[in-house]
Amino acid sequence: MQADIRQQFDMAARVLDFARTHPSTDASYTALVARLEERIKRGDTLATQQVEGQDREHAAIGRRQELRHEMIRMQLRHLERAAELAAAEHPELDGQFNAPEFGAPYKEFITSARSMLAAALPNKQLFLDLGIGDTFFDELTAALASFDESTEVAHGWHSGHVGARADLAGVAGECVKLSRLLDGIYRARFRN
Repeated sequence: MQADIRQQFDMAARVLDFARTHPSTDASYTALVARLEERIKRGDTLATQQVEGQDREHAAIGRRQELRHEMIRMQLRHLERAAELAAAEHPELDGQFNAPEFGAPYKEFITSARSMLAAALPNKQLFLDLGIGDTFFDELTAALASFDESTEVAHGWHSGHVGARADLAGVAGECVKLSRLLDGIYRARFRN
């Protein structure tokens, strides 16, 4: 939660505490205090959603980084080396299999990985004959799907926590307005 929003909620909580220690039987006052209490609870819920969203987004990004690193190290480099061997007898394969660098941007990485898989599948038997492994293509396909899923999860949690932060700012603003209304009531009530 941003510092100014936190300060607004802290102020609203102090106002609510004051209202509880100095209650009134006036119906409009009671409704105003109930509304402030509800808005503070809503703010707590949104703050929790924001933190949870950030944590889960970071976890999904971490998973995506692990998958990328593992695919480059274990699968794409292996496919690149097998293609080098195959290119000796099949020169049309030369230059089609260049594994991305570890630090490549995600878009470049995923585009390169997909193009390598797409170029290899028509020559699947050739790669199998070279000893790439019977499950290699299924495993690479599954790893790419996991990467895409982690990307979608990260984007979903990002949208969620950004939305919660925006809603939180709106609720904090409402708490300030409600607190100001209560301040006016207290000034009149305790004027002497």
